[in-house]
Amino acid sequence: MKTIIIMILAIITLATTACASKDSFTINGTITGLTDGTEICLVPGSTHKQEKTIATTTLSNGKFTFSGQVESPRMFYIQLKENSGVIQVMVENGVNATVTSKVETRDNNGQEWTSFSDTKVSGSPIHEEFLKKMAFKEELEQMFMSKNEKHKVISAQIGEARMNKNKILMDSLAKTKEYQEMAADENLFFKAAGEKTKQAVMDNKNSWWGPFLMLQSMSWFEEEQKEWFANFSPEAQKSYYGQIVYEELYPETLEGKQAPDFTVTDSQGKTLTLQELIKGKKYTLIDFWASWCGPCRREIPNLKALYKEFATKGLEIISISIDKDNAAWQKALQEEQFPWPNFLDKSNIADAYEVKLIPAIFLVDSTGKVLSIKLRGKALEEKIKEFLK
Repeated sequence: MKTIIIMILAIITLATTACASKDSFTINGTITGLTDGTEICLVPGSTHKQEKTIATTTLSNGKFTFSGQVESPRMFYIQLKENSGVIQVMVENGVNATVTSKVETRDNNGQEWTSFSDTKVSGSPIHEEFLKKMAFKEELEQMFMSKNEKHKVISAQIGEARMNKNKILMDSLAKTKEYQEMAADENLFFKAAGEKTKQAVMDNKNSWWGPFLMLQSMSWFEEEQKEWFANFSPEAQKSYYGQIVYEELYPETLEGKQAPDFTVTDSQGKTLTLQELIKGKKYTLIDFWASWCGPCRREIPNLKALYKEFATKGLEIISISIDKDNAAWQKALQEEQFPWPNFLDKSNIADAYEVKLIPAIFLVDSTGKVLSIKLRGKALEEKIKEFLK
């Protein structure tokens, strides 16, 4: 990955010309709602990384220009320096793209956030193809909105009960017909989302579009995505985006190394470090999961069985959710009733542990040394029994 990033840094340049030759691309933009002199950034996109800006320019008379060369089609984000959404633009050499947009500034929990709207991209055939291949996401978004509208009453009731910490009411609502219908529709939606995403990726398994669509459509990969990658053609696997997917699916291991330290905050507002959490424990399982991750939820009964049998013998479990939606996480906690510490990842702990696939379970000893990152189910049970027999 470092090689790829360095390569991009070397080939992207800022230009003052407005035309692209067959060996380069140009993005000419017009943005309304910003003052002249505003810094505009060009950032690599669809890499699942917090990429650094590779070129900047300033807005002049509401316009800006970027120009450079790429070895193959690339997704770039155009964004402001801080607190802004992004404009997605796909380019390849020979493209002379035109971007128009306007900005709106709003308050986001006390922080000013600038978002783009009425965005149009023209002059880039590869971008048009990108929009066609991503059309299935619009269909899923409509399904999602329809589902939420259909169940907005029971959802609001559940949300209010959760906010008031009214467990009796939450349990009562969970038994209603409306709640059961909402849960069933959610399951159907996530099943459809998975099927449509896989179909879109597999329809493009013989080119770089396959791995690109994986990165564009999914925030995290699970074990089953290894099979997707195996079905890609050699061309797709070796492509720029194919290499990124491979590195996510098969990351370097932390086994034998010291587990990265981290600090989390519990429900009472108390901060705790990893060393404080494992103190006095012989072995600890650090479990990265998410409310929406089916395999993660299916692994929970196994963890509960281990905890019940070995908690008094020196086993601890720490669950860290990568959920972006706090309400979804809280809902999952209520449903699962974990008997061990649970935290929401608010400081990129998963990145420190190089988590690319979930569930990800790290077995560490009393000193914080990582003993395993691959064990789950029966294999994990046997290893814990071996250590704590």
